Amino acid sequence: MTLSPDRGARFKAGRHLLKARFWATFALAGIVAMVFAAPALAQYTNEMKFCGEEVPLKRADVHEGVDQELLLLSEAKARVWTTLRRSERYVPIIEKALRDQKVPVDFKYLPMALANLDPEFRSGGSRGMWRLTEREAAAMGLTVNGAVDERLDPTASSAAAAAKIASLGQSLGGWTLALAAYLDPSSLASAMAEAGQNTDYFAMFAPESLDKSVNQVLAGKVLYSAPEAFGYRLTQPWPTLANGRRRMDSPQSLRELAASLKVDYRTFRDMNPHILGDVAPAGSYVNTP
Repeated sequence: MTLSPDRGARFKAGRHLLKARFWATFALAGIVAMVFAAPALAQYTNEMKFCGEEVPLKRADVHEGVDQELLLLSEAKARVWTTLRRSERYVPIIEKALRDQKVPVDFKYLPMALANLDPEFRSGGSRGMWRLTEREAAAMGLTVNGAVDERLDPTASSAAAAAKIASLGQSLGGWTLALAAYLDPSSLASAMAEAGQNTDYFAMFAPESLDKSVNQVLAGKVLYSAPEAFGYRLTQPWPTLANGRRRMDSPQSLRELAASLKVDYRTFRDMNPHILGDVAPAGSYVNTP
């Protein structure tokens, strides 16, 4: 179809007008987001604590490090929305495990920021929302074999991680140090040896990779403690899957278990990603509705 010169000009003008309206709306949305984020950002800019310990934001290197990770996280929309939707399902499990060990609940931001609350998270040789290697999991009393991988069980892995963090906090005398030791014990040990008597993590010359991980957790606290301030207003979290837990006295098929519990097999598998095959071995635990 060929447009007359007048109609063609009007068509182009209309298209330019639509583009202008789109970009104006986009800019207005950005301004509104900045306005709503201002109180949370202002509070964060003035002061911040992790587990009751001050984060020295007046130091330029600390403030810039947290800022950078906060900007990256706040723009990762799919990642943030997924984490928020998983929060009702998994955060209560994590908080209970932390409280049971008398660990500050600020540590919940570690699996939120670093693993998106994904029980099956994978990064290199680490698995699960607490990002444990096989060796770390075994040292913490978790079962990892061809049939069961408790790193993928939110309840078991959270209990083990909380116990580990409690031990680190007691031995190191501080929760920020415990966070760093959990994330990278060898790097923290080197930084502490170089620092001598100074036990302030932020005054240590830690490797960039460790600083980045610590800053990611701190940025996670800023955003996930006030997501609405960053434009994330959650109205429909994903429902809780498991409310109970059963120890298996003998091996049993997951299909048979699901049928006996009147839950579909796919949902039951989602409840139990740590059972690697179709059979729950004797001595293992399964999560139930």
